[in-house]
Amino acid sequence: MKSYLLLLLSCLILVACNKDDSSESTEEFTVTGEFFTPNSLDPVSGAHVRAYVDGQLQSQTSTDAQGKFAIDLNRGDYNLVINKGKFKSERTITVDRNFSLDSIAIESLPNIAVVTGSYDNIESVLYSIGLFNPVTSEPLFDIIDGSGFLDRQSVGHSKHQHGRQTLERNSDNPLLQPNVDFNFEDLISDQELLGGYDIVFLNCGVNESYEDQSDALDTYVSNGGILYATDWASGYLDAITNSGADYITPYVPEKSGTSTSTVATILNDDLNDWLLQNFNITIDQTVLIDDFLYSWQVIDTYDSNTAISWLNGPVSYTDDTGTEVFEDKDLAFTFLHGEGAVLYSSFHTENHDVDEVTDVERIMQFLVLEMSDTE
Repeated sequence: MKSYLLLLLSCLILVACNKDDSSESTEEFTVTGEFFTPNSLDPVSGAHVRAYVDGQLQSQTSTDAQGKFAIDLNRGDYNLVINKGKFKSERTITVDRNFSLDSIAIESLPNIAVVTGSYDNIESVLYSIGLFNPVTSEPLFDIIDGSGFLDRQSVGHSKHQHGRQTLERNSDNPLLQPNVDFNFEDLISDQELLGGYDIVFLNCGVNESYEDQSDALDTYVSNGGILYATDWASGYLDAITNSGADYITPYVPEKSGTSTSTVATILNDDLNDWLLQNFNITIDQTVLIDDFLYSWQVIDTYDSNTAISWLNGPVSYTDDTGTEVFEDKDLAFTFLHGEGAVLYSSFHTENHDVDEVTDVERIMQFLVLEMSDTE
C-alpha cells in the first residue's frame, strides 16, 4: 500500500511539473521595434517582420505607417527577419519577457543599377535615404552612363570600384556620376550583365536610341528583375506592355503633356498615411506634384486588373489635332510582370540636389521601396 501511494505521488508530481513546463513554454510575450531606411531616419511601412526557429516560421506581422511593429512570441530564441523586398535586416533575439528592440535600419541591400538621364535624378533619392558607404560617402549602387558617350578610361574597371570621370550632369553631388566602365548600350545588350541587378532605374532623358531592344528588359523583368522608368523612358517598356496593349497605354501623340504641376489625389491609403504621419505632407489626401518635364509622356489608360495607379490629377496635354485638353489623368503606376515588377511615372524627381527632400522625392522614395516588394 505504501509503495502504491509513493508511486501515485510521484505521478502527480510528474504531471504537475509537465504542466508547469508546458505553461512556461507557451507563455507569450510581445516584442516591439521600428524599421527605417539605411539613414536611420525614414520609416519603412509595410515591411514584413518574421520570426524563425531553425528555419521554421513561428510568427509574422508587418510595420505600420511609422515603421513600427509588435510581434507576439513564446519564450525562446528566434531569428528575426525584417524586409521590404530585398531591403533587409536580421536580428537574433532571446524572448523571455516583453521588450522593445533598438530601432533597426536596413542593412542588406539589393544589387542596384541607376542609368543616368538628362531630366531625372533618382540616384539623389537613393543617396538621401542612406544608400552610401558611411566611411567614403560613395554610393552603394552602380551609376551607368545613359547618354552613350562615356569616357571609359576615366572610371573604375569593375562593379563598385568607384572611379571618377568628367561627364557633366546637373547634380550638386560629385559622387553621383557614372562609376562603372560600361554604358547603357552595353547593359541592355548583355542579358547576363543586366540580370546581375535586382533593380534597374531608367531616368527620364536616358538615350532613346536603344528602344528597339526593349525585349531585353521584358526578359529581365519576367525573370524577376525590378524596373523603374519615368516619363521619356516609357519607350523602354514597349515589349513589357505589348506596345501599350497591356498594363498601361501611353497617349499618342507622345510627350504631349503641357502641365508643369498639379494637385493630385493620392489613391492609396498606405502612401497617404506614410506621407501624412511622418512628414505632414498630404492635405485631404492630395499632394502637389510639380516635377513634370515641359513636354511629358501622358498615360492614356491603364488596366486596373493588372496595374495599380497611385496618383490621379487634373492636367493639360495636346491632342493629335493640336488642341489643348484639360482632364484628370493617372500619373504613377506599379504592376507585376512575370516574376518581377515595374514602376512607371509620368513625373519624376527634380534634376538637382536640394538641402531638403521634396514632397515628390518622398513619393518616389515610398514607391521605390514598394515596387521592390513582389510578395
